[in-house]
Amino acid sequence: MFKPKGGRSYTWARVATPQAAHAMAMQPLAATPHPSFRAALASVGVPTTNKSPEEELVDLLQDAAEIEHGLMLQYLYAAYSAKSQVIKGALRTIAIEEMGHFLSVQNLLIACGAAPYFGRAHWGDPSPFQPYSFKLESLSIGSLAKYAIGEMPDPDQVAQGIKADLPTIMNEADTAAGAPVASHRVGLLYAKIYWLLRDDDQPLADPAKEPWLGFPVGSMAATPDLKGRHVRGDVVADIGDRNALPEHWIGNYTSVIVAPISGRESARKAIARIAAQGEGFANTPQSHFERLVEAWRIAHASPDFALPAATNPHLGHGTGEEIASVLGRRFAGLSDGLYKLVLLCTAANLLLPAGMAAAIRRQPARAAIMAMREGLGAVATVLTTLPLRDGSDTPVCGLPFSPSPAEVEPQLAAIIASARASAMEMHALIESIGQADDSGALAGVAESIGATLDNEIMPLLESLPV
Repeated sequence: MFKPKGGRSYTWARVATPQAAHAMAMQPLAATPHPSFRAALASVGVPTTNKSPEEELVDLLQDAAEIEHGLMLQYLYAAYSAKSQVIKGALRTIAIEEMGHFLSVQNLLIACGAAPYFGRAHWGDPSPFQPYSFKLESLSIGSLAKYAIGEMPDPDQVAQGIKADLPTIMNEADTAAGAPVASHRVGLLYAKIYWLLRDDDQPLADPAKEPWLGFPVGSMAATPDLKGRHVRGDVVADIGDRNALPEHWIGNYTSVIVAPISGRESARKAIARIAAQGEGFANTPQSHFERLVEAWRIAHASPDFALPAATNPHLGHGTGEEIASVLGRRFAGLSDGLYKLVLLCTAANLLLPAGMAAAIRRQPARAAIMAMREGLGAVATVLTTLPLRDGSDTPVCGLPFSPSPAEVEPQLAAIIASARASAMEMHALIESIGQADDSGALAGVAESIGATLDNEIMPLLESLPV
């Protein structure tokens, strides 16, 4: 579950469609750094391996989990540096939606007989699916442009009111990323997953019943490396008694997709919904792209919309800016413990055995949400008030998101034991914060987190049947 994924090597199968050929003839690809979906299919293609379709599906779902995890963390980091409450709210909501995508991918992995996968995506291998290099950075006009283009649908699907700004957004995105943002790479990943999940190569008699509307079934089937490559009919199981369920996770966020998997058709529908909301090619009202463009416009109109947060902050083991201030280091360590606890609680939710009562299944999800809301949220706010180095006002600290709990085995008992050890480490940090904080205000925040750990989060985990 938490173990690094195995080595794999992808090649790309280019999918020629009549529409793509026409578009490329009308406008050379070199002049189009952000191509349409069909041009991306024709010029980049979809990933392929020499593994069986069943093995390839698990590999690609693990890659999808890494990408969703990485997007979630980057959006959260930017949100916590925002001064604009409108931008902060938009980014936090999108990050929560990315967590929904992440959970849906975990459900798919379990339905395919695989373990949940919580690998961290620094996207540094490099991943062939990353739209841009992973970077925890302060909110900026450039980062908002980068995020928007990474989530952009087909250019011809972009709302008319946005098209006039699109060249500027693309230019600012590429400048911020240090290279052209690789539009549609995540969508191409989901397109291949969707293809593997189809029953066969045949278009549906009624194309309107295809969950991914407009999916180029005929062109995919005509591509030799893709022809006939679908998983066996029995591969995707009904895991209703092990799913992460929307009623346990989404609260009042009606836009969050946590998709239960009851078989192959529900799996296809889940992929189509995820792709439509964010990383795909179609556009939907209030898509990630449109909300990020609106945030970009607000930033352009606001002279002071973000705090000067550190870039890729770390505690001595990283390539960004090291957190050196005394209280900054202690709160950053506390944030890492809480982040690890969120992962562990999420894993516990997915690893409960079949047949558990709904009230029990809800417990680890509640614990994860509390660790995020009452824990990480509170610590993130404190970190934006603490300097990276004592004696200097700027930049301020940020959440390092550094744990990678690869040593934890995919068993519920091991998860709970690791959570217990993390709680003890956090209590030591809370005590040290009390000793270092002369004012007492920050110590109060830390003590409140400790009380939540002891009185709410850990009891929910400790009472799970092991």
